[in-house]
Amino acid sequence: MDVRDVLLAQLNACQENTWFVALRNAIEGLTEEQADWKPSESANSIFEMVNHLIFYNQRYLNRFKDLPNEKNSDSNTFSNREDLSWPDAVKRLNDLMSEWRSVVEEADDHKIDEWSAELAHLTIHITYHTGQIIYIRKLQGSWNPENGVKG
Repeated sequence: MDVRDVLLAQLNACQENTWFVALRNAIEGLTEEQADWKPSESANSIFEMVNHLIFYNQRYLNRFKDLPNEKNSDSNTFSNREDLSWPDAVKRLNDLMSEWRSVVEEADDHKIDEWSAELAHLTIHITYHTGQIIYIRKLQGSWNPENGVKG
């Protein structure tokens, strides 16, 4: 297994359940009201985490593709909704994850070597927030243990 294969396996695990729950499955079936819910004012909602993941995945994807990023004037990447509804945010995030898999599959070996550490960190970042999302869903009672993570 080479570096590309490992990165693709990590990206796939972020979208399809493996031995842990994938992001796609963690946010599936949520209503906008559930996605906006916070266990406390100091916590982020699931919707805010999805916005944060959209922000970073888009910026890193643009960099990977040698495209410019707009200057970010908002230091809170969790609150920037870009006027997306919850279904639109879910679709945008899932589309970004699919695009990541495609560009990694198609990239030359030099690009993969150059980006391997950043892509590994990006997938860890996604799985970190996926765990938070599942925890919030458990707190609000919207997590079905049949979807994984029963304990």
